[in-house]
Amino acid sequence: MKFTKILKNSSYFSRFQVKWKRRRKGKTDYYSRKKMISKDKRKHNFHKYRVVVRFSKHNIVCQFINSKFEGDHILNSVYSSKLKKMGIYIGLTNFSCAYISGLLLSKNILQKNCLNGSYCLNAKYVIKKIRTCLDIGLTRATRGHKVFSCMKGIIDGGIEIPHKKTKYPGYTDKKNFNQSLLQERIQGKHVYDYSIGLKEEDELKFNKHFSKLSSSKTSLNRYKNLYSSLIHKLQMDSA
Repeated sequence: MKFTKILKNSSYFSRFQVKWKRRRKGKTDYYSRKKMISKDKRKHNFHKYRVVVRFSKHNIVCQFINSKFEGDHILNSVYSSKLKKMGIYIGLTNFSCAYISGLLLSKNILQKNCLNGSYCLNAKYVIKKIRTCLDIGLTRATRGHKVFSCMKGIIDGGIEIPHKKTKYPGYTDKKNFNQSLLQERIQGKHVYDYSIGLKEEDELKFNKHFSKLSSSKTSLNRYKNLYSSLIHKLQMDSA
């Protein structure tokens, strides 16, 4: 006769403690959050910032947050839906828009703290450098994910984030990193090449797959330089 140990008995259920609500809903990873917001107690009034990147079905949200005892203070936020004012009406959740959203957030933070070379009259203090960490939440940190495109935009904008290039698209080996492939992804060239090939192969499928191109009155030739022109403009403004 085989004996099995009863693990889930009455004592187990009487002592069972459920996880916090936001962890049960799959919204917050408290294990990683505790590491990101814990501060050095020896440094008085030490600010530890983090950049939170979240994706929804129609939007990308980038927030610059400072954690305090009473809760998170959102210092600045950028939504990819606001890019419609800049002439981008399609693909608001793709790789290129994630990069532009990060670039915009970095530009806003540096302008607010007078670190973009402009003169600030009401500046109470001067910050030499802004260093932050990336909060991806419960997103899988796979190579080439859009969250790292947003991180790349923030870094190119002038804010420091500790990172490695191994998560960028174009990285194949420990010794090989294709920078041109990353730039093509940022400028949306892979989407343009796919759309050209699909239009030649099956125009009916192209009209269904890229229906927003015709509804927004954006031609394929204009779509080719849509993201690269805006990125160049933002980089020139922040320089």
